[in-house]
Amino acid sequence: MSNEPKTTPSLRTYPNLTKGEGNDFEADIPSGWVVQDLMGMQTREAATGVYTTAVAALGKAAETHANFASAMFAEVEPRDALEAMLVAQMTATHVAMTTLSERMTYQTSCDVRESLERSVSRLSRTYIAQMDALKKHRSKAQQVVRVERVDVHDGGQAIVGDVSHRGRVRDEK
Repeated sequence: MSNEPKTTPSLRTYPNLTKGEGNDFEADIPSGWVVQDLMGMQTREAATGVYTTAVAALGKAAETHANFASAMFAEVEPRDALEAMLVAQMTATHVAMTTLSERMTYQTSCDVRESLERSVSRLSRTYIAQMDALKKHRSKAQQVVRVERVDVHDGGQAIVGDVSHRGRVRDEK
């Protein structure tokens, strides 16, 4: 097995965004680049929608973090639309959390500092939930319950396997 870096198009190429006039961004798009490849999606319209909303979700921070959003899609390599949307949300959550953390460091007002701490704490929990959702979606495995020890006493019964209760069925004769 080789230790060579992955050479998929999504890891090597993604748009480089720069702030244009007004609130628009200009994209330097590599040749042969396809937005669906970066996003792990089937249609150009859906991929473009998720990509543009990911940048828009950054708000004013997009001026400095727009390329971060592009790079995160390349790094995480979403496999489908749900993963792409989670990456977009996780990127926005991360930027919001770190931006508020920076603001918190130079606050002199206790009330403002406490408010920022609560916001950072909520965003941290949201980010962890998003990571868990991505992990769960990628695993697509059923939950496994492992029983270490079962004691069956005299007169008892143990059942191993799926058990379902369907209710009573009346005999109508």
